Amino acid sequence: MSADDPLKEELRATILNGKIPNALLFTGSCEEDKLSAVITFVKTINCLNSSPSCLPCNSCRSCMKIDAKAHPDIITISPDAEKAIIKIGQIRELCGATASKPHEAMMRMVMIQDAHTMNQEASNALLKILEAPPDRTFFILLARGLNDLLPTIISRCRHIRFRPLRVSEIEQRLTQDWGVNPSIAKIAAKSSNGDVKKAMMLANVYEKEPKNGNQNQIKIEKKIEKIDWIKRRKSLLNQLIMVIKPDEHSNSSGAASKFLLALIIAEQLSKEAKIIQELSITLIKLWLRDMAIVKFSKREEELNLSQIVNVDFIGQISDLCMRLSDDYPILALESIHLVETKLQTNASVRLILEQFFLNLVIKRG
Repeated sequence: MSADDPLKEELRATILNGKIPNALLFTGSCEEDKLSAVITFVKTINCLNSSPSCLPCNSCRSCMKIDAKAHPDIITISPDAEKAIIKIGQIRELCGATASKPHEAMMRMVMIQDAHTMNQEASNALLKILEAPPDRTFFILLARGLNDLLPTIISRCRHIRFRPLRVSEIEQRLTQDWGVNPSIAKIAAKSSNGDVKKAMMLANVYEKEPKNGNQNQIKIEKKIEKIDWIKRRKSLLNQLIMVIKPDEHSNSSGAASKFLLALIIAEQLSKEAKIIQELSITLIKLWLRDMAIVKFSKREEELNLSQIVNVDFIGQISDLCMRLSDDYPILALESIHLVETKLQTNASVRLILEQFFLNLVIKRG
């Protein structure tokens, strides 16, 4: 699926057949492509100027209302900002909103973003709606994968997978559509896990519209706090180096300062919004991965810099690898994978992060 043609063939066939499923499930890490497909799909279905190309006209009343997020029959549910989950109250409100027929759309759409964040009660409530869907209404669920969704919900949806974009594709979008510096675009693309929206954040792209004027591009929502991620990334990685780097002269005061810094970083990160925590942890994980690659490249000439994400830190990474034990990068990577697993539970975020950063100091050995 390209940026110029954001409608997947499965969705195009659905429109041509004229049989819209009660529920669709879009999975994949690239949030931008999923959102772009949703917008194009619902605009095409409700477009007042039908086209054999199965693409919306973008100029009729319906298309313009959808673009302006002012259409009364386009309903969006997203996770609660505070706890980053979708609660049963949000699904109950949906029941009321869809009880009557659509106001003006041929087909009303309910989009549930990050559907994998629904708690058990919300999932059960949604299942009841899907079992007896409202008139002229279809649902689109967006999720990273299938693991955190009820099997009964999955079985009631037509599943469409979106592949992660290649690093080169994301780089191209950042440089051509948004005018990002190529070196910054490369690091952001490699750090994004195939998700253009994350890459845009890491490259400090918060403009309302892309420079090329592509109407099918999805911009970052206004609700996301504008953080200077270029500066934040460098600050975070420099703090990580300070925690990991062995002291020239081992003494108790030096060790104490390392532990204190570890606790401060953990506390600061635990207070951030979930998306900031996740992206920060991804940056740390990729940095540790780079360290493992450098550590196990026996000779400098064997090191392939194209495999390194944080090329601007290669000097510091190489220096640390000379000072640390051979197994340190692997132990550190195991620790951060454990952090990612624990953060999916109800455990204390601060305690999880404290344990991780303290372990970085302890395992330097």
